[in-house]
Amino acid sequence: MKIPYKHLVNSIEENPSIEDISNKLFQLGHEHEIVDRIFDIEFTPNRGDCLSLYGLLRDLSAFYKIDLPYEVYKSDIDELSLDFQNRSTDACPKISFLKIDIEGEVKPYAQYLESFFNDLDQKKNNFFTDVSNYILYELGQPTHCYDNDKLSGRLSFEKVNLDKKQGFKTLFDKEIYLEGENAVFKLDEIIINIAGVVGGLTTACSENTSTAIIECAYFNPEEIIGKSLKYDMKSDAAYNFERGVDPYSHDQVLRRFIKVVEDHATIKTIKKVEYNFKDLEETSFKFNYKLVNKIIGTNIPEQDICKYLNKIGFIFDDDLLMVPSHRHDIKNHNDIAEEIAR
Repeated sequence: MKIPYKHLVNSIEENPSIEDISNKLFQLGHEHEIVDRIFDIEFTPNRGDCLSLYGLLRDLSAFYKIDLPYEVYKSDIDELSLDFQNRSTDACPKISFLKIDIEGEVKPYAQYLESFFNDLDQKKNNFFTDVSNYILYELGQPTHCYDNDKLSGRLSFEKVNLDKKQGFKTLFDKEIYLEGENAVFKLDEIIINIAGVVGGLTTACSENTSTAIIECAYFNPEEIIGKSLKYDMKSDAAYNFERGVDPYSHDQVLRRFIKVVEDHATIKTIKKVEYNFKDLEETSFKFNYKLVNKIIGTNIPEQDICKYLNKIGFIFDDDLLMVPSHRHDIKNHNDIAEEIAR
């Protein structure tokens, strides 16, 4: 992942040099190169939580005072009535949809949004897709945008097993051929989206889209792994989904999406619906700081260990350690010891 130094340092109170941040990243185990003052970082597969500007700053908060107040839409949102059916809840246990309707001209992009495209040499597409791509960079949660006017009919999600190749035109106007088992979205039984990988051309947003449906999902990583390679599709969304995203982030992500839209356009209406088809296990265990010290061979005071963990999002409930939902890699005291060692 590429993150410009200036995007990081803008949120760090100490204003560290690029060399200092580089040293801290290496200490955290994040191998990287610096090219034109941009960090090109190779994260290990178990650290999908760092695949965003916000995620990396959250990790760096162990060393610095980090200002992470990204603005979100705070008002109440009406309930969206959507004709949606989930036929494979194990593959997609949680999903939310946002319907947002704008009017008038879209304003020139604000500095934070324009900087994303300029500093990282990103190609602009259309307004809703541009916001979606920015949200992925900022928060690490992929979203997918449909043009509402092209979405009449029943929307469904399911795993299909195709016994023969089936043509599918992506939103990049590239023809690919689906085969075997795939997690997909359908509109009246027609495949319109390879879940977590790429959407289809028939329902894609364009420069003329004024009403969009935003999909924000949690997919079982096993359903996404290998699909972008199989279909020769470079997909940042799939890269994140394969490594696991935060299943409990949807409300904040969509409220952030609304705020970015609000910064650039007049919103007529917004509606949202959340589906929770299956409760996902949250990790917690009785914490023993002496065991952590024994594992890494140290004698760090309990209050210092707790302080380090609090800084990076862990919560203590009496003697119970609550692991944040974005940290899929933390299961036991050995994992905690590794965090403290870093």
